[in-house]
Amino acid sequence: MTIPRINLDNRTFDDLMEELRGLIPREAPQWTNHNLSDPGITLLELFCWLTEGIMYRTNRIPEASRRRFLQLLGTEVSGSLDDAVAATVNGLQAPWRAVTAQDFETLVVSAFPTVARACCLADRALDSSGPDEERIGHVSVIIVPKPDGDGAMAPSPALLDEVYRFLDERRLITCCHHVVGPTFSDIALSVTVVCTPAAQPEIVRERIMAALRSFFAPVAAAPDGSGMTGWEFGQPVYESEVCALIEGVAGVDHLETLALGQMAGGVWQDSGRMITIPAHSLVRFSEAVSKIVVTSLLQEIQ
Repeated sequence: MTIPRINLDNRTFDDLMEELRGLIPREAPQWTNHNLSDPGITLLELFCWLTEGIMYRTNRIPEASRRRFLQLLGTEVSGSLDDAVAATVNGLQAPWRAVTAQDFETLVVSAFPTVARACCLADRALDSSGPDEERIGHVSVIIVPKPDGDGAMAPSPALLDEVYRFLDERRLITCCHHVVGPTFSDIALSVTVVCTPAAQPEIVRERIMAALRSFFAPVAAAPDGSGMTGWEFGQPVYESEVCALIEGVAGVDHLETLALGQMAGGVWQDSGRMITIPAHSLVRFSEAVSKIVVTSLLQEIQ
C-alpha cells in the first residue's frame, strides 16, 4: 500500500480573505469599513498573499531537500530520486529490531547465508547454565549451519561470535542473548519389514533407509522452495509416525515389528512408543546401530 501524499496547498487567496473578513466583526467590532479602499483591508490582502506563497513553497519540497532527508535516513542517492525513495521505504519496512523469538530467528537466517536454520528459546542461557534452568531476561539462539562436505553440523567459533555481535545491535537493552550450536539426541530403530513379492528386499531396505534419513534430517530443503527446514527442535519421535513413514515406502507390504531406541548415559535403551527430545535438541539417526530387516512376502508364505 502506497503512502498517500498530503496536499498542504489547499487554500486559495480568496479562501483566506473570506475567512479573515468573517473574523473582523468578532475580533474588531469597531471596524466597520470593509471596502477595498480601507488600509486595513489592504493589509489583510498582503498577509493573505504572503501566506498563500508560503503554503505553495511548503507543498513543493525542492529536490535538494528531499535528497538531504534521504541521506539523513541512511540512503545514498546515486540514481533517480524515485528509486531512492522506494529503497528507503522498503528499508524502513524491513525488520531490524529483535523483540520476539521469531524476530531473532528470521534476522539470523536472512543475514547469514551459511546458517540453514535458527531456533530461539526464551528464558534460557544455554552457554552458561543447564538447558532446563530458567533465566528470566535471557534468550538463547541456536544456529544450525548448512552442512559442509563432511556433513558437520557444528558452527565455527567465528560464526557464533559474528552472530552474537550482529544480534547485540538489535536486541532490546534489557535482553541478554546467547548464541550456541545445536545438540543432538541419538536415536536408533529396530525394524522388521515384509516387502511385496515383486520387490527386492535389498532395494526396499535402501528405500527405507533413505526415507528415514530424510525424515530425521536436521537440515533439508523446504518442499515449497522457501528455504531450509528439518526436524524441529524438541519434537518427540512417535512410533506411529515412524510406522506410517515406513509403510508408505514403495515395495513395503507391511511392518511386522518396530522398536525405538535412544542413547542415554552412553547406553542404548528401549524407549517404548515415544522418544522425548529436549527443547534445545535435534535428532540424530544412527544408521550404524539401527537394524532394518526386510524379508519377502514369498518367504513368509513358504
